[in-house]
Amino acid sequence: MMNQIKKGLTATYTKNTTSNDAYPSSSTGTLDYLVSTPSLIAMIIDGATNMLDKLLPADYITVGKNIELHHEHPSLVGETITLKLQVDSVEGHSIILDVQASDSKGLVCSGKYERAVINKDKLLEIAYHRAPDLL
Repeated sequence: MMNQIKKGLTATYTKNTTSNDAYPSSSTGTLDYLVSTPSLIAMIIDGATNMLDKLLPADYITVGKNIELHHEHPSLVGETITLKLQVDSVEGHSIILDVQASDSKGLVCSGKYERAVINKDKLLEIAYHRAPDLL
């Protein structure tokens, strides 16, 4: 399969955070003003998808396979998060990305994110095969 995803490829993804990026079930209200780890993961997924999928043939996409994330510093809701993604390696259908996210005060999180390249139809076929009772 031909694609343009190569080691060293980089992209930047920026998001202005809102109250939707806070953890929604904070019973004490303590975390209501902080950007949550699940929100950062969603930003990473969005950024990686936007970066990689446009470089593949139309019938292929990337899907998340593994993430290792160190949420190192808190960020207040309302901050702009800048996510930097860089392809660390490409082996077969596996792409490993280095990830760093920062706000106006500095580093918020860093980690590694693995995505797999797969044919869209094959992905659905696998999913349907695993759950035939839902058809």
